[in-house]
Amino acid sequence: MSVNSIGSIESVFPTAQLWKRERFPMLYEAGEPTAVLVDVASFAQIELMLDNLLHCELEPEDALLAQSDALPKLLARAQTEPPAANWQQELDEL
Repeated sequence: MSVNSIGSIESVFPTAQLWKRERFPMLYEAGEPTAVLVDVASFAQIELMLDNLLHCELEPEDALLAQSDALPKLLARAQTEPPAANWQQELDEL
């Protein structure tokens, strides 16, 4: 078994790229990848995200929107409008 090292995980660890396989060393057996090595800090972040996803509570507002006829109308409208040039700034201003 050998380890394909990609260097220090701390140097390549922005959360937005957490799910990319090439960010972590791979273990190979007979030339085939069999496992991914994850450092404890990365695992803690992954564990927290998965826990949040698995245990999130439904928002009553989401159910109301999904059951109304407003959601398809909002979606159709959003699909016809061009994307905002700086959507992050516009969202922050809300």
